[in-house]
Amino acid sequence: VLDALDLNSTLVMAVSKSGTTLETRTNEELARARYRKAGLKPEEHFIAATGKGSPMDDLQAKRAAFYMWDWIGGRYCGTSMVGGVMLAFAFGMEVYHELLRGANAMDKLALKREVGSNLPLLLALLGIWNRDFLGVPTLAVIPYSSALSRFSAHIQQLDMESNGKHIDRHGERVDYPTGPIIWGEPATNAQHSFFQLVHQGTDTIALEFIGFQKSQRGEDLEVEGTTSQEKLVANLLAQALALAMGQGSDNPNKEFLGNRPSSILLAKRLDAYTAGALLALYEHKVAFQGFIWNINSFDQEGVQLGKVLAKELLGRIAARKSGGGGEANPLGDTLLDQLDTL
Repeated sequence: VLDALDLNSTLVMAVSKSGTTLETRTNEELARARYRKAGLKPEEHFIAATGKGSPMDDLQAKRAAFYMWDWIGGRYCGTSMVGGVMLAFAFGMEVYHELLRGANAMDKLALKREVGSNLPLLLALLGIWNRDFLGVPTLAVIPYSSALSRFSAHIQQLDMESNGKHIDRHGERVDYPTGPIIWGEPATNAQHSFFQLVHQGTDTIALEFIGFQKSQRGEDLEVEGTTSQEKLVANLLAQALALAMGQGSDNPNKEFLGNRPSSILLAKRLDAYTAGALLALYEHKVAFQGFIWNINSFDQEGVQLGKVLAKELLGRIAARKSGGGGEANPLGDTLLDQLDTL
């Protein structure tokens, strides 16, 4: 990326709530080194989105910082400084405000008491029905839009980092399944890769389809009487019908059992407002499921453990390279010994 840029007119933003995430700090230092090599002063080109008072909130370097709220996890930060600064730079404040308006509209829906009017709660209850009552362990999020190519991965983090818990809020082990395994891919690829297993495999997989009535850019062509967008919508509806209804056949290889769960989310067009509403929809869905399962959706101790162990191993690697000591870690040293034999 840096090779293709005019560094003199390029602004770099580092994002870390704690300001201590090693991968982020390492990437930032790699970029700073490139600026210094070009004869530029990094402090004139670097800003941060971080927690107030963190190591990245570096007043001595005169770096501007956009502060993240201390009470919100990074995976919920698309509508805070994490998403706000970059989206506003890329698309302008009006587009970002439109995204916020969409998220706010979904926030208000999440407050409604009637389940039929509360879309996030309805989606959460469907998910709990599939996970706890039907025993379906995985959920595939399938958008019929290439613009949402990374949306499934975002929802994977949002959901699995939040509701991947076996302890309830009172410190007791739960005796029921909690967070599902989330995965997915844009449908134009998914239909030709893993949908065979979804339709005829031995495991039941729940799906959440996301589709749009009109094309994102407002341009389309008719081929054989239908537009590209109409073809996408037709495929979405066809897949949901096939999963639900199945197909009988004298040839068992052509038999589809059906009765496979899916839901359909349809919007008019993928614009900033709809994108904001989609983000908020899934954030509220995850929170509602955490409330019902009585787990804490807002910590991530499993992630933290990996960070702590990685820091210990890096300390041992640095000590070995320098010939110094360092705190022993028998299992870690065994693994590093194996690494040295490669």
